[in-house]
Amino acid sequence: MSEPVLGALLIALMFVLFAMGLEIAVSLGVVGVLGLLWLKGWTVGLGVVGSVAWSNATSFSFIAVPLFVFMSAILLHSGIGRGLFTAVARWVGFLPGGLAVASVFSCAIFAAVSGSSVATAATIGMIAIPEMERRGYGRPLICGSLAAGGTLGILIPPSIPMIIYGVMTETSVGHLYMAGIVPGVILSLMFAVAIVLYAVARPEAAPRRSEDRGSLRDKVRSVVEVAPVAVLIVVVLGGMYVGVVTPTEAAALGSTVSLVLAALARGLTWRALNRAFQETVRTTSMVVLIIIFASIFSHVMALIGAPSALFATVVGLGLPRWALFTLIFAFLLLIAYALEELSVMIIILPILFPLVTGLGFDPVWFGVIMVVWLEIGFITPPVGLNLFVIQGLMPGLSGRQITLGTTPFVVLMILLVVLLFLVPDLALWLPRQMLVK
Repeated sequence: MSEPVLGALLIALMFVLFAMGLEIAVSLGVVGVLGLLWLKGWTVGLGVVGSVAWSNATSFSFIAVPLFVFMSAILLHSGIGRGLFTAVARWVGFLPGGLAVASVFSCAIFAAVSGSSVATAATIGMIAIPEMERRGYGRPLICGSLAAGGTLGILIPPSIPMIIYGVMTETSVGHLYMAGIVPGVILSLMFAVAIVLYAVARPEAAPRRSEDRGSLRDKVRSVVEVAPVAVLIVVVLGGMYVGVVTPTEAAALGSTVSLVLAALARGLTWRALNRAFQETVRTTSMVVLIIIFASIFSHVMALIGAPSALFATVVGLGLPRWALFTLIFAFLLLIAYALEELSVMIIILPILFPLVTGLGFDPVWFGVIMVVWLEIGFITPPVGLNLFVIQGLMPGLSGRQITLGTTPFVVLMILLVVLLFLVPDLALWLPRQMLVK
């Protein structure tokens, strides 16, 4: 059997297994192992499976995943971030759509210590949704601002998808983290401006009240309320930027500090700790399993020459770089509306990454692009994870309200991708300034 035919059969088998409802990790494992056994034989094939599994599971950079997941879970279940929305609302509540703007900025700040889009949306949403509904805010605006704001949890570091991308492509996680800061801030401001303009055009969707203007005393008090989050930001991001700690060490330090802060805030109960441990084990096990089996699958694809064949085909089109990038991102957008993005990223990255870098694109820059694509997938039905979170907090939320609320933010994310393509230094400038490369 020729290698192209084998590759086509393996990919077809993978989609058949998906259609049968088999878990993505298991589907990848079955296809990858069968491909290795066919290409390398029983003894060598199983040896490669063990080698790939060991090298991925023991990667030093990947150790940061359970640590950041644990830190995020502690923040979520101990209630440390719950006062964040109220504190931010005191400063921006005077703006049209001020509470929705406060939701976005609160998500951006919480993102700097979370690493999880879902945890960010859930933590801020539990406080923001009842308050905005009490003020008479339109449901599409509530849904859109919180779902989109929650996606900042994976663009502004620490970010679990960035760790996965770094491990799979052997790209510096520290550089990826620094590369996400400026685009994350820009996207937050774009969201905020869009909300203000929407509230001005449709004031009935965001009624304004006199109490939206907090007193100076309340604003000063709010600074104290966000102190725990500020401490974690300095510990995690500041430590990485000045080169005191690696991303993995920053994750360990951040987890320890989050435990101390939760204890000081009297939120570190046995129940919160137990739920944090369970969430960490569940999430980490899922991610590790997918990465191991996806690595086996990508190893098979490399053996049959799929990345090089794809590169030769694309280069043979003779299109300019901007047109090739547009085709790649358009393909990703189609996937975002059909499949679960994080798993798909892990599947296609081993094939897509050699193509992108072969075309001359920076791997750190493309890592930011991939995370923005993931953000789009988190808020697009039918498989957007953030939408499930918001629907759980807003019973009765209709599909029309979700579409009306999230579509403007999807457009803004696409505009950010265009901006990053035109000005790559928006992502690459800060990593160059790191004291330790």
